[in-house]
Amino acid sequence: MLFEMKFQVEHLNRALAAARNSLAHPQELLGSVGDALLRVNIDRHNAGLAPDGSKWKELSPMTLIEKRKGGPLNKTGRMLESFKILGQKTTGDTLVLGFDGTTESLRAGLHHSGTQPYTISPRKSKALKFGGLYRKRVNHPGLPARRLVGLPVSDRQLIADVTHDYLTVILNRVR
Repeated sequence: MLFEMKFQVEHLNRALAAARNSLAHPQELLGSVGDALLRVNIDRHNAGLAPDGSKWKELSPMTLIEKRKGGPLNKTGRMLESFKILGQKTTGDTLVLGFDGTTESLRAGLHHSGTQPYTISPRKSKALKFGGLYRKRVNHPGLPARRLVGLPVSDRQLIADVTHDYLTVILNRVR
């Protein structure tokens, strides 16, 4: 008994060419990955969670007094805005997810890594006001690390899912 099979590989060649082309010019894919990572990082920030899912260290009692104004990580919203601005940055085959280099993003770096104890002195007035108290100088105990960005396993899976969906769309266009 003899079986003869003929394959027409033209469709396969077109599909592979489309996949190669999309991977050779990955800006669209990286933009999709960046958007997805930006969303999950903003959600974690709003929930007070580190990238690994652990809760940030609780705020000090003095900071909680100020919390009614939004707390140090949310008071003005500018720090998170500086994160949103850079979340879209892709160049060639590179995606950068982080903060945009403004003063607010420098503060984000301090929150991300934490600080050693330091002294705060007034710059424009004679005293500092915090929590209803006035002081000429404050010995700050330092900031605990509150991780803002990272690449946990869940984000790696998100990248794989976005890439899979993106390539599925590319291959389905070939039909």
